[in-house]
Amino acid sequence: MPTYYKWRSAKIQTRKHEYPSLEVTNHPLRVEVLNLKISASKSFIQSLHKWSSSFEELDPLLRFEQMNLENVKKFDDVINYSKIWSMKCAAILNKYTTGEKLTIISSYLPGGEKISSFSALLRQVSNLNEKVKHRLEQLDDFDETSVRKTMGLSQQEFVTKIHMLDDEIKKAWDSEQRVKAFKIAIQCSKLLSDISVMQFYPSKFVLISDVLDNFGALVFDRLKKKSFGSDNVKFEDIDSNLVPESARETCQNWMFKMASIRELLPRLYMEMALLKCYVFISKEEIKPAILRLITMIRGIGNPLVGIYVRVYLCKVASSLFGKESECYFYDNLKEFLEEYQQIFQPAMAKKFGTQLLTADQYLSLYVPAIDWLFSGTLNTVSCKITFLEELLQMCDNTENSELLLCCLLSVYDSPNIIKKSSVILEIIHKSAEHMVLLSQILSSLGEHLCHAEPYRQHSSEALSQSWWKIANNMKSTADFLLVLEPWLQFACKQLSIQHINMLLRGTIRYMIKSSRPADGYSSQIQSAIKRMLKSIPDVEELFLMDAFMPLVELVQTSSERTMMAKTVLSVFFERYNSVQIEDHIIIASLMRLCCILHDSINAVTVEDEIKLCADLINKFIQTVSYQDDFQQQLNFYVDCRSAFIKLDSVLVTLVHGVHALAARAGRARGSWLPRACAAYCFVTVPSLQCALARAQLYLLGAHSALLAACIGQAEANLKAFVGLIPDIPQYIQEDGQNKPTHDKVLGLLSNFLSTLLILPDNMDSTSKAYILSGFIKVMERIHWKKTDPLYYTLLVRTLDLLCHMTQEKYVYHIDGVLSNDELYGSEEEFIEVLENHATAICQELLVVLKALGDVKETKKQYNLALELFWRIIKRSDLKESSMISLAVNLWVLSQKIQDSSYNFAKTLLSALEWDKSAEGQRLLHKLKSI
Repeated sequence: MPTYYKWRSAKIQTRKHEYPSLEVTNHPLRVEVLNLKISASKSFIQSLHKWSSSFEELDPLLRFEQMNLENVKKFDDVINYSKIWSMKCAAILNKYTTGEKLTIISSYLPGGEKISSFSALLRQVSNLNEKVKHRLEQLDDFDETSVRKTMGLSQQEFVTKIHMLDDEIKKAWDSEQRVKAFKIAIQCSKLLSDISVMQFYPSKFVLISDVLDNFGALVFDRLKKKSFGSDNVKFEDIDSNLVPESARETCQNWMFKMASIRELLPRLYMEMALLKCYVFISKEEIKPAILRLITMIRGIGNPLVGIYVRVYLCKVASSLFGKESECYFYDNLKEFLEEYQQIFQPAMAKKFGTQLLTADQYLSLYVPAIDWLFSGTLNTVSCKITFLEELLQMCDNTENSELLLCCLLSVYDSPNIIKKSSVILEIIHKSAEHMVLLSQILSSLGEHLCHAEPYRQHSSEALSQSWWKIANNMKSTADFLLVLEPWLQFACKQLSIQHINMLLRGTIRYMIKSSRPADGYSSQIQSAIKRMLKSIPDVEELFLMDAFMPLVELVQTSSERTMMAKTVLSVFFERYNSVQIEDHIIIASLMRLCCILHDSINAVTVEDEIKLCADLINKFIQTVSYQDDFQQQLNFYVDCRSAFIKLDSVLVTLVHGVHALAARAGRARGSWLPRACAAYCFVTVPSLQCALARAQLYLLGAHSALLAACIGQAEANLKAFVGLIPDIPQYIQEDGQNKPTHDKVLGLLSNFLSTLLILPDNMDSTSKAYILSGFIKVMERIHWKKTDPLYYTLLVRTLDLLCHMTQEKYVYHIDGVLSNDELYGSEEEFIEVLENHATAICQELLVVLKALGDVKETKKQYNLALELFWRIIKRSDLKESSMISLAVNLWVLSQKIQDSSYNFAKTLLSALEWDKSAEGQRLLHKLKSI
């Protein structure tokens, strides 16, 4: 058991220092703001140009950047059709899918019947003429009985089979079986005549066209190698006159093989695939061949098959001639327009009807093809707006023109469409009852108008009224909502809130009279509302409309209402620019949405969802302000507490908000508001689940009450804080991990000890410094580990507090709060109580020092011994022999266990040397004599 030492605190004399003063006119930390006067006739950049012009030529990076910009401008006019086609292919493959079973016909798929006689024949002949003869015989003697028909394929299986055929072509080519490769390509092209699964046809075309491209590249590369060897010669650099006769003859053989194909469709596709090879015969023959193919495609009776043949022809031509090929796009488009009515033949209607396709699904199959033809055609016309007028005139005079109109809106840019928007709406209005693509057309037009510059009011209203007359008569709710989304955005950008409100009222009426409940269309309604929130100039105006909140709450399912509320709140707070919300209507609307979020939380709600909801509600609470109406603000916080009781983080925000309100109110408003705020917080804090959060808020409540001179409330909060200390967990859950609370608890208790210095005692209590006494008793009851740094650090800081509380005047006060230095006036009984506590803590620290020595924690023991030694020489009365004896013993202990860093001890010793008092010099003499 350590020796008993009676602690006696020293009275610290406050010293007044006289420092030289200097009068200043500006604060030394003030930021100087430079105001620039900019000429109204010049921009800001122009006004600064004269300051930077002298450095521009010296910056090499700027010069390189300018060179790159010039290069970009040079290539802006060059259209990369290959890149455009690749993007279209990806979009087609993603959109045109099917769950139907597919069929593939081929002789060369793995697992099918293999033809091995061909390679054997080739090995038996050596003469070149005989080899050519046998190849032609193999092509002519194509055995139809060897064709294998595979049915019942899924979409993925079909794609896999096509890739297999592509690989078979490459394998056959590499093994000198070029006729076999040719026959596989022919069979692939024949697959494009099958429209038994129309919905998948665009994707099938993309897959097979890639196979044909690869085959054409194999033939071209072989002919190029025969002509120029290993030289890397580009297509545009090939001179037909320099091609050797052998290569020319080989090319002609390929053309003869292609011409010998009996069926029109594979013959057309194979000639297109080999079109590039004409350069080895005569480059001048390519363009006439393209014109001939454009005419030959007329022989294909099926309009769906025919238009995709034209697409492939334009794709091949664009890869060969680039911008020069745009005339072929136009020629193919004219051919298609002449045959346009074939799309609507009864035979075609019967075919897509048997496949259970709707008319709009059938017509959508043509959209990628027509878009491709239009994309090249528009680059040939000199005046796009004139061409658009011609096409719109044709649409107005043509029956079933909706497909063309839909594609026009897809390929034309917004400025041109906006100029003719009223004409387009008139055309739509004339045929709206019969249009199956009405929703797509109206939606596309609305998307274009969303990019418009501000219209004149009457023009915008006229457009809005026109589309609404059409959309309001739609029978399909899904189509109506598809159209509604862009047109609402257009209205938000161009029209008044009264007009927007009318549209919302009409939408609600339409949804109510709909045969299906709104819950089935919640995602579309949510999307429309989201676009409104993002596009309207002042987002607050939406909540001032009487139809907005009824539209938001149109869905009745709990999950859908929650998603709707979450969307509205998220976008609102993203766009809300003001610091505070003051409008009562907006506050009520947001409160309703926050209640929907809160009520959706239950026992199975995931943590991330709870956090998101809490963040949105916290943003709402933090932005609501009733300005100087403090009572109304407090009532708002009371309503929020009852509405959001499930969310701890929201309750924490409310407590902080109430404390801020009390600080704003100050003491000028009377004592009722600070006391009401303190009572609110004291009642709210126990609702929190986390003991650490409760402790933090109790301490904050004590601070707030002391600032308002509400001593009773401060005392109650500190008593609750002391009682909560044993419940604070050692670990808390943060970000999915258990994190220790050591540092947080140490900071919290240190803050608590600092607060006790200014808290006056309750004179009705029989105990002196009774809250501090209670804290020390709680420390004794808690089963602390003696060697825990948290424990002995708190003991040291409690000793610091006790030493400060014995002084005649405390180092800090709060205005209006009578602290114990003034309350007791250094009363002996009060000082005796404090020194008894200090003595007990000093003895406990000696016990800790022994425990640290027992567990060989020498570094901690060394530091703690010197920490206590420092308290003795600075805060204790060295006239007492017990204090001198304790200081000497601690110094001896530190010298025995000192580590390699002796700096701490030397610093303390040097500080003692500056103490000129007799007691300090006597202690220093004893220490040096050891």
